[in-house]
Amino acid sequence: MLRIPLMAAAALACTSAALADEVWTSQIGDVVYERELPTGEAVLSYPAADGEARGLAYIEGLAQQYEGRGAFEGIWIEDDLPPEIACSVSLADPETGAARNNWGRIELVFTEPDFPGGWVAIRGDCFNQPDSYLIGKPLVAEGAE
Repeated sequence: MLRIPLMAAAALACTSAALADEVWTSQIGDVVYERELPTGEAVLSYPAADGEARGLAYIEGLAQQYEGRGAFEGIWIEDDLPPEIACSVSLADPETGAARNNWGRIELVFTEPDFPGGWVAIRGDCFNQPDSYLIGKPLVAEGAE
């Protein structure tokens, strides 16, 4: 009887370790798996264009998905822009509901199906087709692989 609770605790420890430890290096800096939303999105943060703030990517269906990862879609949001260069339509922030005018679509494809794995992301501004890419390589503590 004791084995089942111990196995459940071990499984929970493995999944929370994956969440806490997922950081990828990319050509713009580190991308961090920040948290998961009850609606199934994983929230990743990354260095925004201004170099000071961090943007957020909301990736649908990635929450609790540590094995068998494939392709995912979502949106990214960064600090608002002046109206003359912002998206013509604002989007509701998935966490706060606030209208945001600096956003776009993102596609994330994992290059390895299980944690830790790398990925390639492409993104576009506003409703535009994704046209810029980012490559994420996992940062893993020595001896953790």
